[in-house]
Amino acid sequence: MKIAVIGASGFIGYQVTKEALRKGHQVVGIFRRNAIPLEPNLELKKLTIFDEDIFKDAIKDSDVLIGCYNPGYYHVAQKERYLEGYSLIIKLAKELKKKLIIVIGATSLIQYDGELVKDGLVYPKPWIKALEGVDLVYQQFKNQTDNLLTFVSPPAEVFDGTLTKKYKYGKDHLLYDRDERSRISVQDLAHAIIQEAEENKYLNQRFTVAYQD
Repeated sequence: MKIAVIGASGFIGYQVTKEALRKGHQVVGIFRRNAIPLEPNLELKKLTIFDEDIFKDAIKDSDVLIGCYNPGYYHVAQKERYLEGYSLIIKLAKELKKKLIIVIGATSLIQYDGELVKDGLVYPKPWIKALEGVDLVYQQFKNQTDNLLTFVSPPAEVFDGTLTKKYKYGKDHLLYDRDERSRISVQDLAHAIIQEAEENKYLNQRFTVAYQD
């Protein structure tokens, strides 16, 4: 399978790229600024997604697109840029008839007390704008059924750890472990994303993953 990772040099995007390569897939790694090491079966494309023709040409031969796009935490119109960027990615995926997996964050998940995660956020302003942006993307596109689209919501905490493959799946509720922490390593999150690319279990749905123990 050929997988295009949009935002391949980011925290999540880089691990998704590595996991796809580990599983034997061909990868097109799309990045805007910071390059990542070149490996066998990895084709790197330095571009901005807003050069639409160049971007479309870069992804047209891929079987699956994985969106880890981030306009940058200090973009002057971060919230709006998220929506603009993902609207373009979704449009092109639809035109090309490609499966698209978008990593959107945990803000729209429901906590154990029934409140949304976004209602209790206390973060620096740039982070809040980013989280509002990805939530806006989800709210605008979650009910579309004419795209081959899957949303992924990570748990509250994503950290650099190891690949365990020992996590559980959920849909709309924040998942917790026995210590009431909602967390997963970025390696296991990437594993779940590539599993979805391979198995296509959550078409036109959202899923989340986190540790249980």
